[in-house]
Amino acid sequence: MRNVRLSMRLHQVFVILGLCSLLVLVTSCGGGPIFGTATPTPTLFPTVTATPIVTGTSTPTSTLDQRIDAYIAHLTLAQQIGQTLMLAVYANGYNANLNQALTQWHLGSAIIFPNYNGGPLQPTTLAGMQQLIQALKAHADTPLLLATDEEGGLVDRLSFYYGSTPSPQQLAATGDPQQVYNQAQTDAQRMRQLGLNVDFAPLADVYQGGGIDQSRTFGTTPSQVTTYAGAFLDGLQQNGVAGTLKHWPGLGASSGNPDFTLPTVTHTKAQLNAIDFASFKALLARHPDLIMVTHVIVPAYDAQEPASLSSVLVDQVLRGQLGYQGVVVTDAMDAQGLIEFMQQQGYSDPAQGIAEACVRAFLAGDDLIEAPIEQDRLAAVVTAMTQAVESGRISQTRLHEALHRIIRLKVALGLLQLS
Repeated sequence: MRNVRLSMRLHQVFVILGLCSLLVLVTSCGGGPIFGTATPTPTLFPTVTATPIVTGTSTPTSTLDQRIDAYIAHLTLAQQIGQTLMLAVYANGYNANLNQALTQWHLGSAIIFPNYNGGPLQPTTLAGMQQLIQALKAHADTPLLLATDEEGGLVDRLSFYYGSTPSPQQLAATGDPQQVYNQAQTDAQRMRQLGLNVDFAPLADVYQGGGIDQSRTFGTTPSQVTTYAGAFLDGLQQNGVAGTLKHWPGLGASSGNPDFTLPTVTHTKAQLNAIDFASFKALLARHPDLIMVTHVIVPAYDAQEPASLSSVLVDQVLRGQLGYQGVVVTDAMDAQGLIEFMQQQGYSDPAQGIAEACVRAFLAGDDLIEAPIEQDRLAAVVTAMTQAVESGRISQTRLHEALHRIIRLKVALGLLQLS
C-alpha cells in the first residue's frame, strides 16, 4: 500500500492439475491454482478458451521443479538477488536510474506509479506509459513481474488513462459478485494492454473502523470480504493478471495507516483468527498468486516486530497456520511507519534503516521486496541484500526458496518458458 495521496493471467494462468504422479501443463481460463491441489473454477463466472503458451506432453511433477532450479542455477548471484527486489518506477520515460536498476542491479520486478506522492502525471498519455513499460521489458535481462495498484476508487492508477473505476466499497454495495468480477476483468484487460501482469489488489482487510479508508474495503465481515474480494481476484487471475491479497495480517482494525505511522492491531488471537485472518484464510481456496504483508504491530503474535519483519506472522502463521505457499511480497519498504520503527532500532539514516529492514523482511519469509523509489535508498538495499547473502546471514536455502516461488509465478504467467 503506497500513500493514499497517490490518488488514488495472456489469458489465464496455467492450471496445475494433480493426477496421480503426473502434472499436465495446460492453459485454461479456470481460476485454478499455481500452488497446491486444483479446485474447480466457480460456476458463477464465465470461462473462455485461451491460446496455449507452452505445449508438450505430460511431465513428472519433479521435472517442473527441476527446470525452475536449473533456471535459478544459471542466474548470477547479482541476478538472483535482483529477482527478490521490485523496482519502483515513477518516470516520464526510460532513464539512467532505471537502466542502472535493470542492467547493473538486475532487478526482476517493477511497480509503476503514474503520480508518485501526488506529483505530476508521468507519462501523461496511454501511449507514453506503454512505451515506458516496453522499454523496461526491453532492457531487463530476465522477464519482469510488472505491477501497479489498481484497486479502484481512491487507489486507481489506471484512471489517468482509462477513466475512473468504482471503489471496492461501491462494487460490494451492488450486491452482485458478477459485477465485481466484470470490473476486475476490465482492469485485467487494460493492464495487459499496458504490459502489466500483476495487480496489487484486492484488499482482504475486514473494515472495523481502522486506519485505512473504508471505501478501499469490500466489507465489514469476513464473509462479505471473501465474496467480493474473491470475485475480484477471480476476475484478475482468470484474465491473465496475477492478483494480490493485502494487507496481511489485516489493517481493518489498525490504529493508523503505515504510510504515515506504525499502527497496531490490539485484537486477541481469538479475534484475529475469527475476523482479521479469516478472509485471508477463506480466500486461499481461490489460489491468490501473491499476498502482501504490511507494516503493523500485532502484539498477540509478535509485540516486537511489525508484520513485514516478523517470522512469526509470515512463516509461522501465514505459511504454517494458514498454509499459504505462494509469493509473499512486502508493502512499500519506504513507508513512514517502517522508517520510524527502524529509527527506534537505532538507524537514524533512513536509507540504512530501509536497507536493514529489507534484509530482515527477507529473513522473516517475505520473498519479494518492494524497494524504495529513491536511487540512493535503492542502492543501499542492493548493497545490504548482497552483503547479507555473501556473508551467509541470508542462507542459500532461504534465497533459493524465495527464488523458486518467484520463478514459478513467472512460469505460470507465461513470462518464462522453461525447457
